[in-house]
Amino acid sequence: MIPTVGVIGFGNMGEALAVGLAKKNLATAVGVFEMNPQTRSKAYRNKKLTVHETIEALVEASTILVIAIKPQDIPGLLAKLRPLAHGKAFISLAAGLGTASFQKELGVEQVVRFMPNLAAKVGKALVGVSPGTDCGPVFAEQALKIAGALGRAVPLPEKLMSAITGLSGSGIAFVFHFAHAMALGGVKEGFAYNQALEHALDTIEGAVALLRETGEHPIAFESKVCSPGGTTIEGVQVLEQTGFTASVINAVSAASRRAHELER
Repeated sequence: MIPTVGVIGFGNMGEALAVGLAKKNLATAVGVFEMNPQTRSKAYRNKKLTVHETIEALVEASTILVIAIKPQDIPGLLAKLRPLAHGKAFISLAAGLGTASFQKELGVEQVVRFMPNLAAKVGKALVGVSPGTDCGPVFAEQALKIAGALGRAVPLPEKLMSAITGLSGSGIAFVFHFAHAMALGGVKEGFAYNQALEHALDTIEGAVALLRETGEHPIAFESKVCSPGGTTIEGVQVLEQTGFTASVINAVSAASRRAHELER
């Protein structure tokens, strides 16, 4: 089993990871430190978590530390952690900060970086996992298991972290946008919004299940639905006339490019 994990921050991702680790019994113990009293009270309500009153107490009790706070708060946190960091391993959920920066600021070698998406809240995130250049194989394997508390862990070279941000971290918002647009189309044709959204979600879930279970190429199924002179080809034509494929490609690329610009 994974040694004691301490999670710094109990926001969306910190909570998802801490609760997921405890629920799946992936670690011998899970500790939490959170500055905000209101947010910290949520951690207290989970009896499987140990809530620490100081960051020093959390570090002392933990073998692996997970940094799950806002990027703007990272510099101050690293200054506090540096004198405490010797012998510890670190996982960062902070966007835009590479493993080399953590290694340098903390004076440690064992650093792994995660890039999840919002589906971590329900344990269904795709999580990009990138070990730092000096990270050992034992900790790299432990980090993959820890990432499994959030969903499906995928090992990636760090050079692809910006790309996974665009495709998955930001890409989940594109799916939300598409689901909303589908629902609005249903509203235009006579459904109430909530009913149209349910039908859109069922359609999306069915399409995903079909692709996963059969391994077919998406275009193979699209061509099967598009009967000659039928309804679907009319809709597909409109999508392409309005630049659907190019827009999605460009959206993923734009988000990836911005993620790369924010790297430091």
